[in-house]
Amino acid sequence: MKNWKRSGKVIKHHITNRVNGGKSTPENLLRFDSERERAWHFLFKNMSFEEVAELLLRTCRMKGRES
Repeated sequence: MKNWKRSGKVIKHHITNRVNGGKSTPENLLRFDSERERAWHFLFKNMSFEEVAELLLRTCRMKGRES
């Protein structure tokens, strides 16, 4: 298994983004290291966790149709 290098800096990630009305409350925040936070936004921009889950489910369904 690959050993992932972590930056060591932990930052807060909003489950529902502030641009979509999310608040900086404990129930709306997760802690990520900065590299994973950067990767999330590179891949998914400002999509919420729910939007990403739906995107991945649709992708899996489409892939199942190809088989």
